[in-house]
Amino acid sequence: MKKLRLGFLCLFALAMLVGCQEQKARVNDENTFVVGMECNYTPFNWQTMNATDTSVSIGGAGYCDGYDVMIAQNIADKLGQEIEIKKLSWEGLLPALESGEIDAIIAGMTADETREKGIDFTTPYYESEMVMITRGDGEEASYDDIQQFGGKNIIGQKSTNYDTVIDQIENVQHATPKATYPEMVVALQKHEVDGITAELPVAQGVVASNPDLTIVHFAEDKGFDIDTSVSIGLKEGSRGAEFYEKVQKALDEISDEQRVGYMESARKNQPETGEPTDGIAIKDQGFFAKVTNIAKEYWPLFAYGVQITLILAFVGTLFGLLIGLLLGTLRSFTVEESDSLLVKICKKISHAFVGFYVWVLRGTPMMVQAFFLYYLLKPILQWTPLTAGMIIISVNTGAYMAEIIRSGIQSIDKGQTEGARSIGMTNLQTMMFIILPQAIKNQLPSIGNQLIVNIKDSSMLNVIGVVDLYFQSTSVAGSVYQFSETFFVTSLVYLFLTTIATVILNLIEKRMGHPKTLERGV
Repeated sequence: MKKLRLGFLCLFALAMLVGCQEQKARVNDENTFVVGMECNYTPFNWQTMNATDTSVSIGGAGYCDGYDVMIAQNIADKLGQEIEIKKLSWEGLLPALESGEIDAIIAGMTADETREKGIDFTTPYYESEMVMITRGDGEEASYDDIQQFGGKNIIGQKSTNYDTVIDQIENVQHATPKATYPEMVVALQKHEVDGITAELPVAQGVVASNPDLTIVHFAEDKGFDIDTSVSIGLKEGSRGAEFYEKVQKALDEISDEQRVGYMESARKNQPETGEPTDGIAIKDQGFFAKVTNIAKEYWPLFAYGVQITLILAFVGTLFGLLIGLLLGTLRSFTVEESDSLLVKICKKISHAFVGFYVWVLRGTPMMVQAFFLYYLLKPILQWTPLTAGMIIISVNTGAYMAEIIRSGIQSIDKGQTEGARSIGMTNLQTMMFIILPQAIKNQLPSIGNQLIVNIKDSSMLNVIGVVDLYFQSTSVAGSVYQFSETFFVTSLVYLFLTTIATVILNLIEKRMGHPKTLERGV
């Protein structure tokens, strides 16, 4: 038992250490210019393990590089501040800006009427051409008018103008948008869709990594009617304020020549998956060759993601179990006629509280809980994404553990409670020393299963910027535009983690003499 306690303490200390190393909580700091971006939108921004003259460290998760990073660094220099990049999901950028976690969004975002309601944009820092990505061997490759895509299945990136603009095509089959370009590339290659809307630099990066695809340019007055410029997003209500004016002035001082040079540099330095093998160019290699190259090139990013995933899973399961023990026990106490009025009231209140807790936490997705709680409490707690993630996954797991423990308690024969009472043990003593030890032993498989679930479900916390295995995988896929190959590696890693966890849990069950384990002869 002492060793077990020591293990729990070491695990918690490690979690706190990683949480501190991951990112410092954002506090208003006039010496730091904090910028939010996805770090998976090549060539505007991508994640890498290689430091360059233009990259910026994002902690143990490596570096962020690209055109947006160069623009951000230039502005920070003119402001006389240090640059800090916050890696966030696309959906998390606006809440982070509103909460003050970041000072600006520089992530290839286009200003439009909807976004202007929550963001104050600067003038554009880049303008591009709107194109279509299609299969190179299809008839669509020869089109030069968007109306020729009538009747075709066209897809765009979710929550962007590249999705809404599709409806300018008459009789188009508007496919359900996806979150990232790598996902859309797979849909295109699998003939689920016939075209992907994109701006030219992104399309060039996609085609460079996928030679079976091509770019369709449209004739004059035959293309989309859309603003393809991208701007810097600042907090709503800041327009006209000193900080806004400083950022705008710094942006104005970046010449057109510098901006063109930045994009050329980004296009030249955007990541590829390894080196040519046996004289075969990277883009022409087979599936497993690309898988091998991705694993070799980006293994430090995957390893860091595994570390965060395991910490979330173990901490969430441990503290979720503690919460579940408390709540499950409270819910198991019955109101008896011999109880005083005060005790009856307390029991009924505890039953109602536990029931409400379980109802809410089990009835809503953990992703929604994370998004809501993190940004709601961020201004008060100033917590890091990892710290918030550990608390959220623990609270969520606690609801499931409460029901597991309650079920375990109810499985114990009532005769044992009556026997304990007959020798003078109180309700609390009976629960602590007779019922709970047996309930936990009986429910070991369910408790262990919750650990397996947490290893996988920790991926939901990417919405608040927790850099777990899934989030790292999306970054790699967005950097090299090879979705299937990247997530094949990811699936193998998850399978390995859950398999090892299952073996360890089976050994623990055997050591503790769980009835079902003994019956299996394990």
